[in-house]
Amino acid sequence: MITGGAGAGAGREVANEGFGVPELVAEAALLQARLDWSQGRLARLGERGEQG
Repeated sequence: MITGGAGAGAGREVANEGFGVPELVAEAALLQARLDWSQGRLARLGERGEQG
């Protein structure tokens, strides 16, 4: 399995690191936070489009 993104060691191999449930829960929480942030940015862009 490969994980990561820009600034997170993109493309590094993690298959042998043995992630458990706590690590997977933390990763899911991080991904949800990134999604929430992105949706907030998109909403603000949409608001600007309606004004102009």
